[in-house]
Amino acid sequence: MRLKSGAILEFDYPGQFPPTLVMFGDFIDPEFPFLRLVAKPHWQVVDVGAAIGQFSMFAAVCLPQARVEAFEPSRVNTETLQRNIERNGVEGRVVVHQMALSNRKETARFATAPKTWMSQLLTPGSSDDADSELVAVDTLDAVAEAMALDHIHLLKINVAGFEPQVLEGAMETLRAGQVDVMVLLLGLASLPLYAAIAELGYRFFYYHPRQRCLFEVTRFDEDSVLAHRPWPARHILAIRSAAVADIVGGVMPIRPLQMA
Repeated sequence: MRLKSGAILEFDYPGQFPPTLVMFGDFIDPEFPFLRLVAKPHWQVVDVGAAIGQFSMFAAVCLPQARVEAFEPSRVNTETLQRNIERNGVEGRVVVHQMALSNRKETARFATAPKTWMSQLLTPGSSDDADSELVAVDTLDAVAEAMALDHIHLLKINVAGFEPQVLEGAMETLRAGQVDVMVLLLGLASLPLYAAIAELGYRFFYYHPRQRCLFEVTRFDEDSVLAHRPWPARHILAIRSAAVADIVGGVMPIRPLQMA
């Protein structure tokens, strides 16, 4: 299907079927209109949990000079992701890494679920081991150093509930201020990590597409983070404090979340 924003997305039915994209014909999550307003064409993007490439294709097509490092453990997903790269003519700007990111370096088994966006790393001894594949696992800190990614403009993490482990493996990179903007799938288990990342010099927000403003999150309990987010937000934005003025200044206002 061709999205209204310009990207072409191929998927296998029914496992990779993206119902929201088919229903609306484009991305409806608030981070997409936010990024259209603030992102620069040359940004370095890292997509953790790339699946079939929804976010990677958005970044590569809407940011014509952007480079995307796409991390996805599932062989089924990476095959479709590679076809989407070719369909959109962004070969050379999107690089696929068939591996998982977590909080340690190891080799682990990864099971691709019938609904592929629910796929995940398996715990040792899982009964699903026979239907899984062996994948490399490493930390974002180690990968960023090995790939000489000394500055990441945009980091997206959506890994079916394993976001805390990915964030734990990225803390040195965040402590060094090497990431400007993060798009993080929401989850209760991630709340302590949000608080720790805020201590490293990041501010957390929701973008409201109708009001065209950012609502700032300053407390990291369940009610403060989850109960008042604007529909249909499934992700939270984190922006390096020192980069807020450069990225957001003059583009949109920032208000306290309770005003949403």
